Amino acid sequence: MVQASRTIKVNEDPREARLDRSLVWRGLVMKAENPLPFVPVISSCNVIERRADGLVREIVDKGDSIREIVTFYPERMVKFERTSGRVLGTILNEIIEDADGDLALKFTFTLTIENVAADSAEEKQLAAQMEGGYLMAVRGTLKAMRTLAAEQPLSAAPRDDQPIGGEGSRRA
Repeated sequence: MVQASRTIKVNEDPREARLDRSLVWRGLVMKAENPLPFVPVISSCNVIERRADGLVREIVDKGDSIREIVTFYPERMVKFERTSGRVLGTILNEIIEDADGDLALKFTFTLTIENVAADSAEEKQLAAQMEGGYLMAVRGTLKAMRTLAAEQPLSAAPRDDQPIGGEGSRRA
């Protein structure tokens, strides 16, 4: 089993546009619906079902087809449960306040990789690669949120009391 967790301050660089919890939340919802602008290794996403508390999607991540159940915990967390594909398990995207009281994004994953022995050298090597990839995804997510916030579409993302991906939503 591969486990890792990374936390990055949301507003670490004072020269960059500041993001508040609401904007980060809206960005995470947008990332769940269409991860392509946020996670470079995902090449396609198709939302196949919408639920009151989330959605079911199929993504292609580094060539692997993966089905995920995505659950929203408004303003706090998005949980991705990988239910099919070569890599199964859970990925959490949490909006937290770190030890300094600063807004932060915490990405945690607990995954198993098909046909890879637990605690093997291969698993450790893949874990290191995945950890680096997730760290890049966290930074890419914050960069994309700042870009989108500057262009203003984050303010148009669904609020907690609006249906996710209502009229005019797109499938990627």
